[in-house]
Amino acid sequence: MDHEVVQFVNLLVGKKLLHLCCEAEILDFDFAPLALHAMGCTRIIKNNDILVTTLDYQSWDLKESKHNDEWYNMEKFNSEIINGTVISVEISPYHDLRIGLDNNVVIECLIANAYPHYDDEQEQWVLFEPTKDHSGTFLTVYNKGIRFSR
Repeated sequence: MDHEVVQFVNLLVGKKLLHLCCEAEILDFDFAPLALHAMGCTRIIKNNDILVTTLDYQSWDLKESKHNDEWYNMEKFNSEIINGTVISVEISPYHDLRIGLDNNVVIECLIANAYPHYDDEQEQWVLFEPTKDHSGTFLTVYNKGIRFSR
């Protein structure tokens, strides 16, 4: 992986997770001034127990999109997840992302050939600096490659 990309991802170390939310089957993490949007297979683990995974968005009643395990568990465990500070960041050779927090929470954005649309390039996770004019640094990770722009 390009040294500049690794340096950018490592900017997460020391940042506090300020907010977590679900949007359109995406988990959004606020590590101000950085944001992580996880669109692929993502899970949040605490003490070796999976608290939230993006594979759980099948609606219970087939009517309300928020009636699913992802929303339920995200809200249930929110206080255990939020306010942890990033102590480690790892990127695998397949661009899986693993973020360790000081509150024993681990955030994983998994790719490694497991994404259901592997034949087509699909955004898996994006780490970026949110700016009003979209001029901040963007790292977009697809199932087969990456795009990095400053």
